[in-house]
Amino acid sequence: MELHTSAVLRICSLLFLLPLALLVAGPVLAAEPEIEIEGGTKTLRENIRQHLSLADESCKAPLWRINSLLADAETEIAAAAQALGYYQLEYETKLLNNKNCWGLHITLTPGEPVLVKELRIEILGEGREDNIFHSLYSKPGIKVGNKLNHGRYETLKARFGTLAATHGYFDGEFKLSRITVSVAEKSAIIELVYDTGARYKISQINLTHDILDENFLQRYYNIQPGDYYDTDQLLELKTVYSASNYFSVANVAPDLEALKDNQVPINIELEARKRHAYSIGAGVEADEPRVKLGFEDRYLNRRGHSFSADFSASEIKKEAVANYKIPFRRPAYEFLNIYTGYLKEEVDTFVSTKNTYGGNYTYFQDNKWLQTYALEYTYEESQVGNELPKAIDLLIPSVSLSRTKTDGNVYPLRGWSLLGKLSGSPESLGSDRSFLQFYSRAKYVWGLPVGRVLLRTELGMTDIEDVALLPASVRYFAGGDASVRGYDYKSIGPVGTRAGNETVMGPLEASELSEQEEVIGGNNLLVASVEYDYRFEESNWVVAAFYDMGNAIDDGDFEFKRGVGLGVRWVSPIGPIRIDVAKALDPIKKDDETDGWRLHISMGPDL
Repeated sequence: MELHTSAVLRICSLLFLLPLALLVAGPVLAAEPEIEIEGGTKTLRENIRQHLSLADESCKAPLWRINSLLADAETEIAAAAQALGYYQLEYETKLLNNKNCWGLHITLTPGEPVLVKELRIEILGEGREDNIFHSLYSKPGIKVGNKLNHGRYETLKARFGTLAATHGYFDGEFKLSRITVSVAEKSAIIELVYDTGARYKISQINLTHDILDENFLQRYYNIQPGDYYDTDQLLELKTVYSASNYFSVANVAPDLEALKDNQVPINIELEARKRHAYSIGAGVEADEPRVKLGFEDRYLNRRGHSFSADFSASEIKKEAVANYKIPFRRPAYEFLNIYTGYLKEEVDTFVSTKNTYGGNYTYFQDNKWLQTYALEYTYEESQVGNELPKAIDLLIPSVSLSRTKTDGNVYPLRGWSLLGKLSGSPESLGSDRSFLQFYSRAKYVWGLPVGRVLLRTELGMTDIEDVALLPASVRYFAGGDASVRGYDYKSIGPVGTRAGNETVMGPLEASELSEQEEVIGGNNLLVASVEYDYRFEESNWVVAAFYDMGNAIDDGDFEFKRGVGLGVRWVSPIGPIRIDVAKALDPIKKDDETDGWRLHISMGPDL
């Protein structure tokens, strides 16, 4: 096909003029009716705007329809004003005929608002003395002297039914619910009289399941037939079933179609998860990339026993753990773990290979504290600094107590966590060494009007004559992304030239070892950190500044090593992913120079 020159010129002209035409036509195409409201409070103006049916009409609406809706607007304006207590509102409306669209101008003269003169709340029936309704008296959301607000009245009224249904008063109803307004006196009397009726009890529990023993599943129950109905208890039961790792779906609900004789049955429906699960992932640990493989058998038998195995590897750490879990009397809160593990660490300060065999009994107390009792046997071959390599057997009983309290957000603005652990190894039970050790860790998050503050501290103490008698894993070291940033992982501690007198693992002789001072770890640890961060509005990005200090020492005064830096975080569903750039302010050894800036990468929850 051929085009003449004149045709080409016309097409080019059209293409050139089209954007200009769109710019000119844009305001016309995008024109919307303009409704201006003048006078009164901002809340009053907005409430009137939301009540106007006229506000939903476009510029194409015919004039007869606009005039018809304008007549309705008089009723809508009065209703919107009265909802906020303005019963003597005067107003003027003026319909505008703009070139491209119609418009409306409203001028308000609100007058004096109606005030609440009296608030009467009364509960009748079985719920009269029930504490759950006391909040209606103590915090109704309306006070005598307030402007009358029908929205708040409806909110308060709805709370009666919600509280009643939540706690089993299924026959509750209002005997009286009204607002009496005296326009002349500019006052209102609110009266709410509610009869709760009888409180229903649980008649029976119907359990539907397919993979585990019914007796085992009933050990999760926090309700029994004959108990008063309470929605909160049903939600708690649903939560523990969902968290058990056995079920993909857990439904716990009342059968409201079967209410009879002030009793209600409860239906529980459980759908099994796949028995076997395999996982592969990547992450960061101790500033090093890490790969992780996992396997899980979620229900080995109908008594709820489970098995898991995990392997992870990074440049400095390789770890494998197998765990067999046995639920006890309260499966959601009480269980026994039998485990074995292999751990190899190679860092600048030490090399360690450890095999572990043990078990722990874990119990969640009613006050939310997690209590753990453990007994494990370890065989560890390690070499620290320029000491002789050594091989040590230890039998270590321990007890720990921990709790985390948070607002539940991935990026918490309020919360804390605390861990305390006491462990030891007595030679009288066959260990090569006797020692007693205490370790604690605390974290606190404090939200500010702008940003938040994160505080962190670690404290460790070991009772032993000479820390050189201990293997590397039992000594204290500092440094790394979860300790003092600006320093390598476990690179900080007391230095020395001890060669020790332990059995060597290889052909090395003491004379062959360097006499240069090396970090050998300590029997005490103290670390503290303060961090401020700021999250950009409507974003998952966070910027941070921090100051860390700490050290591991033998008995004596602490010589803190300090680090400062800046960081950026991305708030992911599993917690923040952190990238920090930190500067060490103090040398690890007296004659050394401080290192330059160091990059730290970490991930996981703040608490």
